[in-house]
Amino acid sequence: MRRHLEDNTTLLALAFLVNLIVIFGTGAVWYAEGGAITLVGGVVGALLLLSGSMLPLIKGRGQDGVEKPLWPPLMLLVVPVAVLAVALPAWIVTEIRAARPVDLTHDFELDPPGPFEQGMTVTASAHTDQPKSRLFITFAASEYDPAGPVCVPSSKLSVTLRSGPEHDGPQSGRPGQEFTFDLGRNHKDIRLAVRMTAEPNCALDLSVASARVDD
Repeated sequence: MRRHLEDNTTLLALAFLVNLIVIFGTGAVWYAEGGAITLVGGVVGALLLLSGSMLPLIKGRGQDGVEKPLWPPLMLLVVPVAVLAVALPAWIVTEIRAARPVDLTHDFELDPPGPFEQGMTVTASAHTDQPKSRLFITFAASEYDPAGPVCVPSSKLSVTLRSGPEHDGPQSGRPGQEFTFDLGRNHKDIRLAVRMTAEPNCALDLSVASARVDD
């Protein structure tokens, strides 16, 4: 290795090119994943200065007849290896987490909270910092007054997406049935209108049994 790094200008130039590719590539991915431009620019600039400072040392290292130090050219290899050793696993972990569904079951709020009576419309809303393109949600209903008439088996829900780039028509189903909505891209705030159809004098407790967003 010493023999190749001492006098092989092509190898040194290639090592510096690898530095530039790794540094700028990592900075671009970091910024695309939401990194602050000032922080990304500062780190990229510091790495470039470190790599650039090696070039004069490499060019003038040692004198004729004196053994040339090996560490300056090695720095051109250490920088990209160090950057990749940190950035690559972090990026892989981020992508794996981003590919998983995001559970929002406990994030949804109902307004008004209940009881839920015939003809009422309730707003179900939630916020997520990990937006996905589709919402899967299931509502659960139970009798508000156990001594009253049994209403859950005959009740129906009409659910409409009230947020997002496109407003689809209402979806109808019973409590316990899963509803699916297309949210679009980068949609963090979700709002649904839920309307109940039931027998007269029925009152139900409504809740979100499960909710998740996924691609």
